Amino acid sequence: MKMLRRQIHPVVKVIDEKAGIVEYIASDESLDSYNEIVKADGARFDRFQKNAPFVDSHQYDTIGCCLGAVIDWRVVNRQVIETVKWAIDVGDNLMAHWGFQMTVAGYLKAVSIGFMPVSYVTKWDSNPTAFQSALKDMNVAAGTDVRAVFLEWQQMELSACVIGANPNAVAKAYKAGILNDAALERFSAEHAKRETASITDDPADVLLARQRARERFLLEMQLTIKQL
Repeated sequence: MKMLRRQIHPVVKVIDEKAGIVEYIASDESLDSYNEIVKADGARFDRFQKNAPFVDSHQYDTIGCCLGAVIDWRVVNRQVIETVKWAIDVGDNLMAHWGFQMTVAGYLKAVSIGFMPVSYVTKWDSNPTAFQSALKDMNVAAGTDVRAVFLEWQQMELSACVIGANPNAVAKAYKAGILNDAALERFSAEHAKRETASITDDPADVLLARQRARERFLLEMQLTIKQL
């Protein structure tokens, strides 16, 4: 079964700005945009605890996608609360530095869990009793359109929704002075590398594709900045 994702927009709590430590509500039992609910106490961390990666927008192509690590997790009051250490102590990890700066400034709040379902019930099940019981257990209001409830799931990673997923946040950070022109140029170069990562043909073609990807990114940013 493919890995699923669940994104929420929490109130971010910066625990230690100097150390890059932030606390997030990684998941709760609210209805998401897919009309699905993830049961908080169904979270399992057996595989997650071996590495507990904190990554950029569910990307795993290169080590540059790693923004830090989840250093603590717990389930409290039907919420999965996770503490992240951004890799700001790694000088060359520009994504981690920029992402953390935008988090502290309030431009980046969204996080998303990547998980593998273990057990679940759906509204299409032949025996609807378990599905209705799950809805009742989570106090879902009558008439709410719910497709599925994930009763047990293995977390694989936690993502910050930064580049690509939220270009508007990048534009806002630039306009606020958190990112300068040089940072935006380097940002566009990193974005272009990821967008063209699957190209394995002639090096000249790769170079041209990256140049075009950079130009598209910068143009999009310029238009977004003007509209803010």
